Amino acid sequence: MRIITVILISFFIMSGNVFALKCDKCHKDDKSLNKIFQERQVKTKQELFDKLRKGQKAKLHQHLTDKDINEAAEQMKLR
Repeated sequence: MRIITVILISFFIMSGNVFALKCDKCHKDDKSLNKIFQERQVKTKQELFDKLRKGQKAKLHQHLTDKDINEAAEQMKLR
């Protein structure tokens, strides 16, 4: 069992998409990041920070670090 766990963790770390695991847990299908960014018209990294830190859903995102948010902004190609 430990071997399988180690293999899975290694796979995710080597894939370089560890950040996606955090967001993809909740943000699927209708709640995907692409759709949310379009609906809420998030166009800059600062807007993303404002919405995640001060917006209606701030409590749900309080576990995210600045690094996590920066990675999301890079994935979504925000300036």
